[in-house]
Amino acid sequence: MIYRKVLLSLTFACALLGHVAIDRVTAQDTYSESQRYQRAVSERVRSVADEALPSVVGIEVIGALQSDGEVRQDAPTSGLVIDREGYVLASSWVTRGASASIIVTLGTGERFPARVVAEDEHRELTLLKIDPKDTELQPISLEPLDASGNATSMPPIGATLLAIARYGESNVPMISTGVLSAVDRLDGTAVQSDVRISPVFYGGPLLDLRGHLIGVLIPAVGENGAEDPTEWYDSGIAFAIPADVIAEKLERLRNGETIRSGLLGLVVGGSDPYAPGTNLAAVRKRSPADKAGLQAGDKLLKVGGRVVRRRQEVKLALGRFDSGEEVTIEYERDGKSQTTVATLAETIEPLRPQYIGITSDGGRITSILPQSPADGVLKVGDKLNSLDDTPIEDESALRQRLWSADPATPIRLAIERESDTTLSKEITPASWAGPLDQLHLDEMMQKEADSLAKEETWTSTTLRLPDIVNEALLWHPPLETDAEVNTDEETPVAPTALAICLLPPSQRDLEEEIKRWKNVARQTRVAICLIASEDEERWQLSEIDAVSKLTTAAIKRSGADPHAVSVIGVGVLSGQTAEQTKASGPGDSMALAVSLSTDNLYSGVAIPANTKPPAVRLRRDAPMRLLRVLVSSPPNDELPSWTETLGRLGCPVQTTGDMDREGLMNWCRSLPIY
Repeated sequence: MIYRKVLLSLTFACALLGHVAIDRVTAQDTYSESQRYQRAVSERVRSVADEALPSVVGIEVIGALQSDGEVRQDAPTSGLVIDREGYVLASSWVTRGASASIIVTLGTGERFPARVVAEDEHRELTLLKIDPKDTELQPISLEPLDASGNATSMPPIGATLLAIARYGESNVPMISTGVLSAVDRLDGTAVQSDVRISPVFYGGPLLDLRGHLIGVLIPAVGENGAEDPTEWYDSGIAFAIPADVIAEKLERLRNGETIRSGLLGLVVGGSDPYAPGTNLAAVRKRSPADKAGLQAGDKLLKVGGRVVRRRQEVKLALGRFDSGEEVTIEYERDGKSQTTVATLAETIEPLRPQYIGITSDGGRITSILPQSPADGVLKVGDKLNSLDDTPIEDESALRQRLWSADPATPIRLAIERESDTTLSKEITPASWAGPLDQLHLDEMMQKEADSLAKEETWTSTTLRLPDIVNEALLWHPPLETDAEVNTDEETPVAPTALAICLLPPSQRDLEEEIKRWKNVARQTRVAICLIASEDEERWQLSEIDAVSKLTTAAIKRSGADPHAVSVIGVGVLSGQTAEQTKASGPGDSMALAVSLSTDNLYSGVAIPANTKPPAVRLRRDAPMRLLRVLVSSPPNDELPSWTETLGRLGCPVQTTGDMDREGLMNWCRSLPIY
């Protein structure tokens, strides 16, 4: 067996060894106490492992096919015997692809072919069945009881845990220890520990020092994803599905039912998922939320019995439920508390984001896109009061409601115009997706020419943040100039947009590269921030957090409109050589990864069609993203399959044949439009 040294709190050590009241101790006494403590922990780990090991099995996947048709050699993994009839719980690792056979090996060395009974796709679990014949199986309990016969609860954060697996032809036991570090991870479905595991542990048990099953380990990664779940091996991050949750779902799995996450179809307002507030910005038409009677403007109070105070809590509360299950929702409308029940759906009609073609500030329209649905119907200066008889509380909520509007269905806007007259205007929104030239951005820029032509002294600023090694250079107008010029009511300067450009790993000279952008950035009033990768050969998904933090710093330093922030890969520009196209690939892929891994920090991402899709965690039940995707592609070429995936996730894909720097900056300026 392989054991790793664990650190326990002094409180736990005293509880384990017996309380010792000592006023003064010598160094020798302390050393002896430490030795006794380590020995006690080691003995307890051995005891728990010996008791659980008969229930742990090894699993081999034989003859699995890769996407290219080649046979894949999968690493062995583990499983848990859960009853004497031959049901074995494993992870989704064993069903990643079609295979010739699955072999389960008991601790005794006996081998049995297994068949897949059902999968819990929501939690990365698989239920297998073997025929044990005359073999006596030793199952593990999914609902452990304490000495009084009561169900045990989740141990506190910091409690010591151990993971168990079996490895190789001889089924050698493997053990890793750590602590419980978090609960309600992966949208409320998993617990997190710092046990160091590899694929062989997937499907194996995670136990506490009392021998109680805490959960089953799964091949999941966090929100920023990884090229493969195995890349988190030995990272000190391991996820497990709680045992009590598995027990609740087990009957459905035994009956051969595939379990999937459930969708509700509501959008909680606000851009910060952790900020207080649970008012609904929008409710998807024909969704479970719509059928349950929820409306935009309702304030959620409880979801599934949990009190919710912010958007993230709504997400965690819903994450526990599957499609087909009912969720009780308590909400407030017009000052009165009401309750409804929604049955979660497996699928909802894909969102087709809409727009009417306006920008606003403080509820008043500041510009109208030429030839857009709002052109000729609304006027600059109109005050927006309500949408479909629901008051407009803030612009973010209005953006979300228009984004999720029903295609080809008129909306009613109540506005105030000039003499404070209240008017009702009906507008049919248009779809964001499609050719970029349908937006008539050249006409927009001509109308904004006066506000963009102000003489300003732009400057370069090197952005440096603690613990971030990526170099970043920002080209922007000084904030003082912005403040002074914007006081001129006759010719106000257009707000600054911001483009975050992720350079090819080989491009290290930011001062030289910024020269190519300076004139066009100033002419279009789009601040640009160049960011270089840590490594000279590649971008890494671990740098997503660094890019996000640098973006936040660039927004603050440039005074950019938060709704006009984009991330771009230089491969989107036309006229590049084959060598330049190849070099830009990693930055292009990283731009897409960054845009999909952050919560509405970016309003747009611009990349070429040949971008390699990143291995980021995309959840179909994730909060709505107000993200436009600009894809440059040669004429008559088919778009890659990943654009369809983005479309299903509610990210409209806009296409263009040729793209130069000016056109790209014009597109960046269009991002605040809704």
